[in-house]
Amino acid sequence: MSYNPSVHSISVRGMRLRALPSHLALLFMASALLASPMLHAQGAVMASESTARRFDIPGGPLAQVISQYASAAGVAISFDAAQTRGLTSAGVHGAYGVDAGFAVALAGSGLEAVRGAQGAYTLQALPVAGSVVTLPSIAVTGSTERLADDGFVAVRSSGGTKTNTPLIEIPQAISVVSREEMDQRGVQNFNSAVAYTPGIRAIDYPGGQGAPDIYLRGFRAFNLFSTFRDGLRAGFNQYDIDIETYGLERIDVIKGPSSVLYGQIAPGGLVDMTTKRPTETPLHEIELQGGNFDRRQAAFDFAGPMDQEGKWLYRITGVARNSGTQVDHSPDDRLYLAPSLTWRPTDRTNVTVYASYQKSKRGGSEQSLPLTGTVYDNPAGRFPSDVFLGQPDLTHYTVENTSVGYEIEHAATENWTVRQKARYTHADVDYVSSGARNSAQLTAGRYYTFGMQDRPKSTDTFLVDTNVEGRISTGAVQHTVLAGLDYGYYSGRESRTGGTNGTVDIFNPVYTNTTTWNSFKSVDGKSQVYQTGLYAQDQLRYERWILTLGGRYDWATNKESDYLSDASSTVNSEAFTGRSGLTYLFDNGIAPYVSYSTSFQPASGTMAPARGGGNFDPTKGKQYEVGIKYQPPGSDSMITASLFQLTQQNVTTADPVYSGYSVQDGEVRSRGLELEAKTSQAAGLNVAASYTYLDAEITKDNANLVTGVSKKGLRPASVPRHMAGLFVDYTVRTGPLAGLGLGSGIRYVGSSYNAANTIKIGGYTLVDAVVRYDLGQLSQDLKGLRASISATNLFDKRYFTPGFYDQSVFYGNRRAVVGTLSYSW
Repeated sequence: MSYNPSVHSISVRGMRLRALPSHLALLFMASALLASPMLHAQGAVMASESTARRFDIPGGPLAQVISQYASAAGVAISFDAAQTRGLTSAGVHGAYGVDAGFAVALAGSGLEAVRGAQGAYTLQALPVAGSVVTLPSIAVTGSTERLADDGFVAVRSSGGTKTNTPLIEIPQAISVVSREEMDQRGVQNFNSAVAYTPGIRAIDYPGGQGAPDIYLRGFRAFNLFSTFRDGLRAGFNQYDIDIETYGLERIDVIKGPSSVLYGQIAPGGLVDMTTKRPTETPLHEIELQGGNFDRRQAAFDFAGPMDQEGKWLYRITGVARNSGTQVDHSPDDRLYLAPSLTWRPTDRTNVTVYASYQKSKRGGSEQSLPLTGTVYDNPAGRFPSDVFLGQPDLTHYTVENTSVGYEIEHAATENWTVRQKARYTHADVDYVSSGARNSAQLTAGRYYTFGMQDRPKSTDTFLVDTNVEGRISTGAVQHTVLAGLDYGYYSGRESRTGGTNGTVDIFNPVYTNTTTWNSFKSVDGKSQVYQTGLYAQDQLRYERWILTLGGRYDWATNKESDYLSDASSTVNSEAFTGRSGLTYLFDNGIAPYVSYSTSFQPASGTMAPARGGGNFDPTKGKQYEVGIKYQPPGSDSMITASLFQLTQQNVTTADPVYSGYSVQDGEVRSRGLELEAKTSQAAGLNVAASYTYLDAEITKDNANLVTGVSKKGLRPASVPRHMAGLFVDYTVRTGPLAGLGLGSGIRYVGSSYNAANTIKIGGYTLVDAVVRYDLGQLSQDLKGLRASISATNLFDKRYFTPGFYDQSVFYGNRRAVVGTLSYSW
């Protein structure tokens, strides 16, 4: 767009984007260049002043927001550049008439948009307002905390601030995998959903339990610590959480310490999954799938209004799957049902109640294979990837999970909103596991000895989060303030009974099913967790500057009851965590930021009796981060580059005096660079690209008194130095091939080491592909019918990921091909 030095004229024509900085990495730059073609011109359509339309204009410099809003609304506006210099806007999100939308975009600016006789708008100054910003009276058409459909590229996140903030304004690296991206890539599970996200490594675990096991910025962050659903912790037990990605709207990966809003958490960050909720727009979809490993799946997703006024909305989503896996005798079966209902009694109030039921069945064997025969050569040959290390018809892992919850949002005034969300979950785990004995050592290079364990578990989890959000001003400074209180309770009852089994020839397995069970339990107990957190946050906006400040105090109690010994223990933890960050918004869409944040995580165990035998203190995380975000004006693109140093302290290490005990003298540091670019072009091109560099090191560790070995200076286990991904998707919009979509991705995970850094597990490069076609292009009678074929690890690359034991690995996921036929109306 050309600029007059004195008058800023807005039209609805396209804009040429600026070139990206040339110092970014090659992969990142190549993908970003795809983000900068000219936008297609749009016809100017005059909008009615009274007719409400839905807008999703991201926040930023006021001139940029007004430009984008006028273009989207189909109107012209002119103003003097001096009128908007130094001013910013929170954007326009929701359904508004033209005038009401202008009022929202200009809230707190001291300006108003005035319509002239010819229909064009100009900006004029308002009379001086009081100390509180008064927004116009508007009709709320949905929860402002839950985000609208973002398309391929998300521009906002409630996970990073709990206030539905534009991503460009948050002083923290946040990656979002949208529903559209998951659909275009043919995502079937959590690991494939985050496969092109920087800073995260998901451990592939075919045939096993299936719970997420991830590393964020070099720190393990499996579901016990860092998995959230709809802003609430998914649970406190790593065995009762499994994720159905068809039921998700989006996945937010929030990088770095995030305790300031979420309490106890791993220092690397968290994953917040947003589930599908009722919509104003009617939605009907049925889907059939088939694939290798005898995969058969049916799914449906229905949503829409239940009355003409739109006060009642519904959604119901379901999945039924019967499938094998690459491992013999290891199913991947699932039944999932998730109904939800929204009631909007007034324009200011939204109440959503929801439930979900999920039953998943998997193999239950640990599938940790020895290094010899996988990473290293074995005279007897390479182990087959389909061998089952358990007892058929006995080893299994079944999780039945039922949740009910609600979300309430009420706009008490134009400036103050109160929210509460709560969820109760009951889970039953029927788990008979098989695992390696003697650290997965083989006999004669082929005979595998494993033990059995019957370990049923039932859990109950209740979570509630209440907060109030206000928008005020103090002089020239605008504030978005947030204060809240959350509470979590967990109770888990578990027993374990061990057993022994014979050996299995890995190359020619014959299963005898002759398990001998012990007559006694090795574990019989109950675990309870209580967590309460009080938090506050202020997002201060002055001209182009945004300062984000937050603090939280947590009280956590962990109780363990051992029914075998009739003993119990209680660990009480308290911690203060905080965050501060500063962002500057340039007019050209560039936003540099700097931030500091902290986290805490309760630690289990006690000191030596000679040291008092006290419980360990929580581990602490702290991070310094600097970065640049770039959202080209008028483009559906987001580019982020971040540098960080993340340190975890109070890590347990060997007691240097009392053998067999630990002290909290350890420390782990992770430094790194993350690059991410996503764009969606009107011509049908979508691109997602990422690169991660991690320099992780154990910086403090005591030598073991028995072995004399210290891990100081070593690289943490399972953490690669380099990761990268590039996915490109193109849909033909016109011509004889209209409706054809082609997508392909390549992803790389570098080599990593075991805990002692004596074993190197090689890196790998995988290729994914998808082909789809909109059959409605052939005939109107086929409108809404779509077919696709997707493949992960297209060339069936053989690779390994770290196993449960220091001397073991898992086979990586073999090639998976899925055909999908869906119908929408």
